[in-house]
Amino acid sequence: MKRIISLILCAALIFSVSACSANKENINPSEAVTDTATQNEGILNLAYSKVDTLNPFTCTTSANLQILRLIYDGLFSIDKNYNPVPNLAVGGKVEDKTVTVNLGTFTFSDGTPVTVTDVKASFEKAKASPAYAARLANFESAGAYEGNIVIFEMTKSDPYALACLDFPVIKNGDDTTDLAVGCGRYIPHVSGDEIYFSVNTAKQGFVPAIKTVKLLPVRDEGAIISSLEVGNTCFNYNDLSDGVYSRINAKTVEMGINNFVYLAFNSASEIFADKNIRQAVNLAVDRNKIVATAFQGHARIAYTPFNPDWYQLVSKDLVVAKDVAKATELIEESGVDIASKEIVMVVNSENQFKLETGEFLKEQLEAIGFNVKLQKLKASEIVDALSKGEYDVYIGEAKLTPNMNLSALFLGGNASFGISNISETSKRYSQLLSGNCEIMDFINNFNEDLPVIPLCYRNAAVSYTNSMQGTFACCDGDVFADINTWSFK
Repeated sequence: MKRIISLILCAALIFSVSACSANKENINPSEAVTDTATQNEGILNLAYSKVDTLNPFTCTTSANLQILRLIYDGLFSIDKNYNPVPNLAVGGKVEDKTVTVNLGTFTFSDGTPVTVTDVKASFEKAKASPAYAARLANFESAGAYEGNIVIFEMTKSDPYALACLDFPVIKNGDDTTDLAVGCGRYIPHVSGDEIYFSVNTAKQGFVPAIKTVKLLPVRDEGAIISSLEVGNTCFNYNDLSDGVYSRINAKTVEMGINNFVYLAFNSASEIFADKNIRQAVNLAVDRNKIVATAFQGHARIAYTPFNPDWYQLVSKDLVVAKDVAKATELIEESGVDIASKEIVMVVNSENQFKLETGEFLKEQLEAIGFNVKLQKLKASEIVDALSKGEYDVYIGEAKLTPNMNLSALFLGGNASFGISNISETSKRYSQLLSGNCEIMDFINNFNEDLPVIPLCYRNAAVSYTNSMQGTFACCDGDVFADINTWSFK
């Protein structure tokens, strides 16, 4: 049985922070939550899971992982367009299965230099960690070469591999306890039961208004979420993976994440074995309605399997307009009697976004002649149904790594259920990774083959109270990416 758990369920990424400011203002409750936790200007309180660790290579909760990005840097950081930006590195290049990175001259918070030995040791820990194992799965080893050069060897070619090198670099040998020595924007301190961060003054160009970050333990995610509503905290990140968005008295901004939602076909289905039928489905889908209504605007339309924010897709016209007339024409050309068989569409009944998407897709497919049965199953039941082949199509979701790797979908990975790994798309994707195919060649081939129908990429919601101000240009690689612009009124 192929594993598809990552396709069905994405881990909930929810965390909350609170800020403190000495200056209280009259806040209109209809605009934002009153911040009752304000006491000390320039101090930001972050909620963290006390049942998890504060070690980047062992912790699993999103709250802790995101907070730890404040004290650890990687070789590269990932911007909002998933472009790898040199951080501890001063440059890097990919040649076939080898990645060469030039390490810059940096020091840890204790004043010792960051060396290739530290990078190699951190890489080995990251490769075995819950948080970074997936993006480093294609990397075999890391080694030093001539001073500050690190050589990474990969199993398969990947031209976008630099985006995977954002794992935290810690001081070698200092990982036996939580909060190891790093070289990030803040420096951790422990005083009794109190944990706080201070600004790393050695970090060039980082002069934030927030001088101190305090960590406050919470018992569970429910407590984190409710704290913003009652005004005990004033910043909250929710990746909306449970399919529910509840409006709260706070300002909210959308933040794109790398979660791909799609409609997948059972490769054994006689009806969908015909390429014209898959093309017809693609033209019948109303992505605008799915994003605006089913996902309540918390998603971005996708016309390819790649994230629409990805820097490689900038300035490319990829829109697929809904065209019912053309869809009907393709069905007639195929000669397939689509009404002769009831089409079973499997959807997660526990996720409101997906459930409503299923309702819309059923309506849109029936409009061109399909007879659709919406099979509403719990997440735990979906795995069994798909493994037994008890479906024709299903609504899937896969969280891609920062290099936009689609191997889990097209090369027999754990999100490829029902998708043939010998299809034209799979062959062309292998060529893309090996450098024998341009990205638009792959996309054009994909649009002809259509082993899956792209629907959207999900968003997260970032909410904050009126006591906070800043650009809040949070991104998938670092929710605190622009913390240097944050301050309190």
